[in-house]
Amino acid sequence: MKIRLIVPIVAALAAITIVLGSCAATDVVAKVANTSFKAVADASGDRVKWSEEDQAWVLGSPAGDTVAFSSDFARNASSGGMADMDKPDVEFSFDAAPFVAAGLDVVKLPKIEGIKYEIDEGRFMYHFELGSDKFSPDAKKSLEATFAELVRTQRARVGYHEKLDHYGIKLGNGNMFEWAKDMSKNDKDIVWVLNPEPFIAAGVDPAKIQGWAFAKVETKDDAGKTIFVDKLLKPFNLK
Repeated sequence: MKIRLIVPIVAALAAITIVLGSCAATDVVAKVANTSFKAVADASGDRVKWSEEDQAWVLGSPAGDTVAFSSDFARNASSGGMADMDKPDVEFSFDAAPFVAAGLDVVKLPKIEGIKYEIDEGRFMYHFELGSDKFSPDAKKSLEATFAELVRTQRARVGYHEKLDHYGIKLGNGNMFEWAKDMSKNDKDIVWVLNPEPFIAAGVDPAKIQGWAFAKVETKDDAGKTIFVDKLLKPFNLK
């Protein structure tokens, strides 16, 4: 089975905005989001791992990028009611070298509520705090079970883009993780989507981050008008 990184992005990927369905379609979106995510997990094989230390399921890309999902968002709440960002609800992890080579000064990354950045042992990590929802104990049994709990408790974050046939999770400040509804009909099975603005503020030339595509992405503003925003994109074909 051939695995390849899709870079640069074809123009169609610029329409990556997630569009939530109507109330009538909500259950359908949630159901198919779960089944399609399970298909991605199954196709990823041994790139899906359980982290005992973090009590999280980790999905890796063929290039070693990862997204980790906590098996219980409620664990992050301390006795004082503040989130512990060292135990993120969701975490992205990438090789830091391309970001540093493109000019990243991590101490200059802006402070954004619900987000923490760090570089540790050559990895650039993005921590996302999404809430304090209690997950079922079954979430520890599998990645898809953890994801099903995320959909149950954070339904508004999960959406579907019909044109690209992608589902996705909105993680805050324009960052997302996306996957194909049907991998047999899509060559972008999983996609990391980053807002480049914090990186630009920290000295990065986003067009120079090796392995990432810097692209204009089609979206809609609050009035429903089509606009284009900058994104950093890293898609993979798992087939």
